[in-house]
Amino acid sequence: MVRFGMAKRQKYQRPAVFATGTREKLWKVRYREYFVGADGKEHSRFKAATWSRTTHTKVQAQAKADKLIQELQAGPPKADGSMTLHAFWEQIYLPIRSRTWTGYTPTSAGSLYRNHIQPQLGNVPLQDITKAMIQIHLGKLADEKLGWSMVDGARVRLHSMLEEAMDNDFIVKNPARKIETPECKPPVETRSLTEAEVQALWDGTAGRDYLVWRILILTGARIGEVLALESIDLRPDGLMIDQAMVSGTVKLPKRNKIRLAALPESLRVELEEWMAGRSHRLVFPSTTGKVCRLSADEIQAIVTRGRLIVPGLTFRQCRTTFATLFDGDEADRSSIMGHTSTAFTLKRYRKPIMERRQQSVEELDRRLKVVSIKKRQA
Repeated sequence: MVRFGMAKRQKYQRPAVFATGTREKLWKVRYREYFVGADGKEHSRFKAATWSRTTHTKVQAQAKADKLIQELQAGPPKADGSMTLHAFWEQIYLPIRSRTWTGYTPTSAGSLYRNHIQPQLGNVPLQDITKAMIQIHLGKLADEKLGWSMVDGARVRLHSMLEEAMDNDFIVKNPARKIETPECKPPVETRSLTEAEVQALWDGTAGRDYLVWRILILTGARIGEVLALESIDLRPDGLMIDQAMVSGTVKLPKRNKIRLAALPESLRVELEEWMAGRSHRLVFPSTTGKVCRLSADEIQAIVTRGRLIVPGLTFRQCRTTFATLFDGDEADRSSIMGHTSTAFTLKRYRKPIMERRQQSVEELDRRLKVVSIKKRQA
């Protein structure tokens, strides 16, 4: 007997073939096919298959019928386009895609879906989602004055979900394939601190505040990575960044990028002095001896005190400041920051500096001025 296992209970079926047909003599078998319906639950329907009695004996037809049932029972319920987008998100997409998500992606992706995709499209069957429906939905998000990053994020997430649905045979094509992000409020870029602001910040802070700002600006680390630093991360050849506090959980850094950040000798000495006589494994433990959460009052107080020196200061600005003020090789900058692409680092983090532009054109002029150039006579 062929075992047909589905969901919480086991189903058995070994239907027998039977002779049928008047004009064409056939062997026929009827069986149940299980599928996930629009309600996200498992349903079944009767299906049939036939083989010619001219070319198949009954034994041969029965063997092929048994093989068909075996193939059906080897996988989950058959994909069905009547499954809603929300049921697909919960039962298929999240279990598959979330395994590769790192950093804040689980939180940000979940929030974007719940707030800007599910309310409007969650109850729509996959097979009924059209290109026009998606384009109109994104247009409405733009009309609500949502920023470009949010609207484009909804486009990217819908494309990813529907691509997964197509790959699993729920739909025959991805209706989001040629969708364009509508014109909307441009993203607000994170401003880089000036050298004067950095100096003022360092001069105006002390203790843990001072060291946190120093590490953030000189290594390009994220604040969650700084909060998870341990004494053993201070290596002879740099600062090892191999874990981060993300949404209350200590895990690998974003994109699982473990990296070694170069460390100025002055900062190394300061960190060694800070940890001298301290037995705790964490560099900056909480008052309870655990890794601090970003939302903790003691961490938010660091930002509050910093804003008295640099108005509007954020932890994120320090990462942008590192990318902007770092004057070394582009590949080194991207590696230190944990990026896979130098183009991404330059586009998203490095901001133009007028002084640097002036220095660059002055240097260009010096290189090109091989001979003295006399002023043109009037």
